[in-house]
Amino acid sequence: MKIHHKHLNTKDYRGFTLVELLTVVTIIVVLSGMVIGVSSFVSRKSAIDKAKVQMGLFNMSIESYKTDAGFLPATTEEDTEAESGLIIYRMLYCDGVGPDGIAGTADDGALDGRPDEGLTPYLADLDPNTNPRSLIEKRGTLPVAVVDPWGNSWRFRNQRGDPDQQNPDFDLWSLGPDGKNGTADDIKNW
Repeated sequence: MKIHHKHLNTKDYRGFTLVELLTVVTIIVVLSGMVIGVSSFVSRKSAIDKAKVQMGLFNMSIESYKTDAGFLPATTEEDTEAESGLIIYRMLYCDGVGPDGIAGTADDGALDGRPDEGLTPYLADLDPNTNPRSLIEKRGTLPVAVVDPWGNSWRFRNQRGDPDQQNPDFDLWSLGPDGKNGTADDIKNW
């Protein structure tokens, strides 16, 4: 019995050429770049929308506070609580407002992470102990800033007669995605 060995010709096996492989890799890279670009756009848009919702929530709560207290705390250019948003925290969470129950007055006390005795918060989401909406930046258990979706402090201004103030009652704004004050991407209530 005679066995014939057929010699296999390499042309009988067809593989992918280098050009075909590079084409497929290029298509995959282009598609993944598009997905990353779209997801980055969606993430940025989501953060902007979240900041606008936060601002609306703060505006309504500050107006309620103003109705109850009769006025809003005055701020100055050097006011660190206005720059860090802590004055917003004092007003709306009623922590450290002192015996008169009004934020921004001479009897304001130390912050302890709880509403002062007998006071009900205007905005319970500012609770630094649970921080349900990540609005508070803390050191230990104490709040140090009220922050926007990018981690920048919300700003509050109530300076009667100041030419920079845009609204007759108060200005509230976020520095926006770039974290710089006075740029086009700032989220403002004016």
